[in-house]
Amino acid sequence: MVIVALDFDSEDKALSIVRKLEGKIKIYKVGLELFLRDCKVVDKLLDFGVEVFLDLKFLDIPNTVCSAARVAIEKEVFMYNVHALGGFDFLKRVADFNAEYSEKLGVRKPVLLAVTILTSMDDRDLKSIGIRDTVDSEVLRLAEITKKAGLDGVVCSAREVRRIKEEFGKDFITVTPGIRPVWAAKNDQKRTVTPSEAVKLGTDFIVIGRPIIKSEDPLAAAERILNEIEQSG
Repeated sequence: MVIVALDFDSEDKALSIVRKLEGKIKIYKVGLELFLRDCKVVDKLLDFGVEVFLDLKFLDIPNTVCSAARVAIEKEVFMYNVHALGGFDFLKRVADFNAEYSEKLGVRKPVLLAVTILTSMDDRDLKSIGIRDTVDSEVLRLAEITKKAGLDGVVCSAREVRRIKEEFGKDFITVTPGIRPVWAAKNDQKRTVTPSEAVKLGTDFIVIGRPIIKSEDPLAAAERILNEIEQSG
């Protein structure tokens, strides 16, 4: 399933894209810039009848992150994420809270994901911060503790999806940014794949931003990507 990243500096621009893609895209990602510009954009998107992936990548002490998760659950977002680098105890605290507080409120439990290694990073970047493992090894290690801690899945490159599914099961959700059609620029992404490649690798959700939202015709770009995905199946 396609998630469109609303990487904008204003609510008006974001909602304009949602209107243009009405009936084609059901899930939209709200990241740091848009959320900080107007945190009420989440409510407005939900009022519009679409689902929200709240991509704020929480990483702090467990108590602080659980307090932030409380707000995400109360807003009934479809999914949100934390950083796997917070460690097992951190991840388990948040996963337990996510399940318990959702049940207490009687609302749908949001899909809880852990970010592994950003798709803008490669082996050289890891070495520069003292991680000597390869990206592939580090992603698998972080996915393992994420699974053991009880989260629903991970954010990773589509290149790592096949191994993750083999190791942790088909039900372990993978959300993959860094998706670039062959006709789009890579920009600041390093570990990229095309939409059809991502689907063939077995990912559950692909996140696409600039190839759609920066297009002169966002609807045509979205339809082109959806068609590519359908033909790959």
